[in-house]
Amino acid sequence: MDIILKRNTPHRAIRDESMKPPMGGWLPGITFTSLQIRTLNAFVDQLIPPGGGFPAPSEVDVVAFFARYLAPAGVEPKWYPFIGENQFRSWLDSLGGAFAQAESAEQLEIVASVERSNPGFFEIVRDMAYYAYYSRSAVITTINRELEAGKDLRNAPQPYGYSDTTEEWDERLFGQITGSYTRTEDVRRVEIPDVLRGTSSKGTEE
Repeated sequence: MDIILKRNTPHRAIRDESMKPPMGGWLPGITFTSLQIRTLNAFVDQLIPPGGGFPAPSEVDVVAFFARYLAPAGVEPKWYPFIGENQFRSWLDSLGGAFAQAESAEQLEIVASVERSNPGFFEIVRDMAYYAYYSRSAVITTINRELEAGKDLRNAPQPYGYSDTTEEWDERLFGQITGSYTRTEDVRRVEIPDVLRGTSSKGTEE
């Protein structure tokens, strides 16, 4: 019998490998080693450098976002961000302990090399960093304070933040669809009679 995952149920108790994560991500989330935390913080700080009143990602705990949304070991990564704990840990470890200790310029070169050599993986890390960073209350507050167009930005763009994802289609539903449609390439221009054009009640000028 499968165990039903509740919000306060440790992810190690999961039995259904295709289970959708609860709102807010897997709880309590995976635990990174101290070296993995330093490595990830150094990497995302290169993606989103601080400045102009904005904090560095490492200062607003984006690591916690990664820890909650990476699929825990043993769970199929079929939901955002479509990557599992073991694969992500392996990537962090491949950067080596020297990455976190390197000078900023050297770190930037390594980040650029990851983008070139493994663009798909890089995009996942980059997008997660953006989602995490711009969901943080300290960053939202800075946007409200520093940007004229950001004064009305709220902390939860959706009722449950960034946890929504598109459900997979149930192909059986297509057999229940009724009605018809016109393909774009079959659409033809229709001449609208003058009486329907909304002519001015003031008449025409002579």
